[in-house]
Amino acid sequence: MLKENRSLERGLIILETLAQHPALTLAELHRLTGLPKSTLRRLLATLVARRFIRRSLSDRKYRSVVTIPEISAAVVPPALALIADIGLSHALSLTRRIGWPSDIHVVDEHCMRIGESTRAISPYGIYQVPIDFQVSLFASAAGTVCLAQMPPATVRALFDKDRRTHGQGPDSPLDWAALDRHLAQVRTQGYGVRVPGFRSAIAINDRLSAIAVPLMRGGKACGAISLLWPKILMGHEAFAKLYLDELRQTAQLVAQDIDHNDQSGNRRRAK
Repeated sequence: MLKENRSLERGLIILETLAQHPALTLAELHRLTGLPKSTLRRLLATLVARRFIRRSLSDRKYRSVVTIPEISAAVVPPALALIADIGLSHALSLTRRIGWPSDIHVVDEHCMRIGESTRAISPYGIYQVPIDFQVSLFASAAGTVCLAQMPPATVRALFDKDRRTHGQGPDSPLDWAALDRHLAQVRTQGYGVRVPGFRSAIAINDRLSAIAVPLMRGGKACGAISLLWPKILMGHEAFAKLYLDELRQTAQLVAQDIDHNDQSGNRRRAK
């Protein structure tokens, strides 16, 4: 009989363990797998580099990006993992320059999902939001700036389907005419802001304001990158005057890296 490969076996144990849990810390993986922490660190670094798993900056937890048949419970969508990983280094650079934290959002059907955040390194003590947290597609700054990139007919179809499914909840205090007017404002000013009256599911976030610009992939908005600050400090026009150019430059760098990754993947598949 052939001898089993010990390192491969341990790597699979990690993948199987992560497949059964939404997210785990190094200590939790050590407890669940029984593997030494030094071994875990080496194997986790390899799995992260090969994008089988990802580690979030905000909570330092590991999450699976791949599905293991019959046991996978909560897998990070590959698109979210890719955009979050690529965008994080640029968002970190932005926050280190200006101080204010940035969230990276990905469009996920009828919501926006936060894939990464630099709130943990901001010197301003902004409340940290859970990774994978869902925010409104139709009322958040990130959601509305993505909708503003879509054809009006597509937006209307998404809006109508969402209302049939969920009704008009407290986080989306608007009808179609109000949303259409808001999106026109977003297109004119060139960045997204929250719809007036929007209330986040996390109450403390209601003390914040945000501006967002889209992250483009293949000519379409695949997500958004936002900046946040306490709303009592200044309005979005004053904040955008100070920081919008840097936010746009960051989004362009992320989009360039996403396109480069896609082109590299296409060349590999063509060989």
